[in-house]
Amino acid sequence: MEKPRFVITIGRQFGSGGRELGRQLADRFGIPYYDKELIATAAKESGLDPEYFEKADERIPGTLIRALTANLMMSGGAVPSQHALAGENIFKFQSDVIREVALAGSCVIVGRCADYILRNEPLCISTFIYASDEDRIDRIMRCHGAKSPKEATEMMRKIDKKRAAYYDFYTDKRWGAATSYDLCVDSSILGVEQTAEMLQDYAERRIAMVERAAR
Repeated sequence: MEKPRFVITIGRQFGSGGRELGRQLADRFGIPYYDKELIATAAKESGLDPEYFEKADERIPGTLIRALTANLMMSGGAVPSQHALAGENIFKFQSDVIREVALAGSCVIVGRCADYILRNEPLCISTFIYASDEDRIDRIMRCHGAKSPKEATEMMRKIDKKRAAYYDFYTDKRWGAATSYDLCVDSSILGVEQTAEMLQDYAERRIAMVERAAR
């Protein structure tokens, strides 16, 4: 019997290792991993410049319009209409792509409200990854270019605030709240590799439940 189609979605605190976990899970299951790729695909399908999607990535509409307009005016570029840049429109384009890749086959999707967008999927396994501030600061300095713990902490707070605002704006749930996901995990306890192993076991148990129910 062929395994049922499933999607693992990963919400994450900045610096928690969520992306690395997502890649490891995709490798373990032999399925596609989607993150920034969603932006390029959504831009291509919408006909808008990919820059708009990069700027819109996990950003609420008001801040998106201000950021894009200021950026394009400074560079001397033409500013598209407010309608074209409406955060809701860009969110819709990206949501359509998320649904398309989920229908195409099992996959891992990081961020971008994928858990909410795919809430009606029969087997969407939603997770949220968090970690201790100490581990996050260390990872941000190693992987994201922060030159000091202070700079890493500022990046951490700023990006988490942006992600929370985006998630809360587009969903009827709260970013990072345990009730918003199937499973919330502190990656600093076991480390990324063993956390990926634990998530794989959880996903396999969920898949097995669906298989038994289908018999």
